[in-house]
Amino acid sequence: MRYLKPHFYDQFACTAGACPDTCCAGWQIVIDEKSLERYGNEKSDFGKRLRNSIDWEEECFYQNNRRCAFLNDENLCDLYKALGADSLCDTCRLYPRHTEEYEGLRELSLSLSCPEAARIILSCQEPLRFLEEETDEEDDFDEFDFMMFSQLEDTRDVLFQILQNRRLSLQERMAAAEQLAEQYQICMEEQREYDIDDLLRNYEKHLEEGTLSACVAESLADKGVDAAKFHVFERQKEELTILRSLERLRPEWDAVLDGTEKVLYRNGEDAYHDICEEFHRTWGAKSGHRAEWENIGEQLLMFFVYTYFCGAVYDDMVCSKMELGLFSVRWIQEILIARWLEKGKTLSMHDIEELSWRYAREVEHSDDNLNALEDWLFETYAPEGCVLEEE
Repeated sequence: MRYLKPHFYDQFACTAGACPDTCCAGWQIVIDEKSLERYGNEKSDFGKRLRNSIDWEEECFYQNNRRCAFLNDENLCDLYKALGADSLCDTCRLYPRHTEEYEGLRELSLSLSCPEAARIILSCQEPLRFLEEETDEEDDFDEFDFMMFSQLEDTRDVLFQILQNRRLSLQERMAAAEQLAEQYQICMEEQREYDIDDLLRNYEKHLEEGTLSACVAESLADKGVDAAKFHVFERQKEELTILRSLERLRPEWDAVLDGTEKVLYRNGEDAYHDICEEFHRTWGAKSGHRAEWENIGEQLLMFFVYTYFCGAVYDDMVCSKMELGLFSVRWIQEILIARWLEKGKTLSMHDIEELSWRYAREVEHSDDNLNALEDWLFETYAPEGCVLEEE
């Protein structure tokens, strides 16, 4: 068994009562079978409260006003206080540590939805590296497509090279990564998987020769797409409608979306572009801030591509996995611009971290939300002729 993890993975330590929020509210906390058995047999005085606080049919803790039944007024866990760390179920014990499972491989990551994890991820200045370990463990997956997974891993490695190429602007890197994912999807749709290796070699050649940006611009021109004239305003308003349609996990998220719509979109397209231009010209042009946002965008894209891209081995939706990262960076930037305006055109690293983890809590911590968004992204941004298969 191989284990892969970001180089900062082991830096995480829960800040407990010092956390600006809590991971014990706003979403369902599912209890693993081993913990359920222990809770059912708990003999201490705390046992009765414990058993009465569990929805045994749904196998999760009850909530009071969307807060876990054990979350006290100090945002600390009464279960932990009464029975110790060993009493926590897997969900509580492991979060924000996340694992993606593939045959013979476990990919470990920190969830962006945790404030402390967001701080670690977004404050990383050096290019993200991955550490690998091997154990004697073995497992066996039914019908796992090793050939596709190998190509996805190879493609993700090239995407990492693109996203971490700091000679290119963030927008250039995003455009190149999107184009590579689209071309991969086309190869799959046309059953030309054997062309994917040549596709990757071509991108590596452009990276080595420093011609990737020109290659992407030429491809867009061939398709009749003028990036400078792309209707960003209409796209963002449509994407806002999609965000509003998702399940709401925290009521505060409505205020974030409402504020973004009010200050960015209600005065029309010209005003929107003026605001965005001023943001990048003033806040972005200040000492270090342009590089700061470019680095934050890079770390966000690396997070989303590392966490989700190879999951296409299970659903063939390569394009939507890349689009999820691009969508997320666009929307974190949108709500940051709105916050910048609301704060008198100032922005702190605390603002960036907060809005990033708030976004992640709404999008990533509901399977319904994540699936609905991925389906919409595939239907909207996948190359012409690509069809979303019905389950």
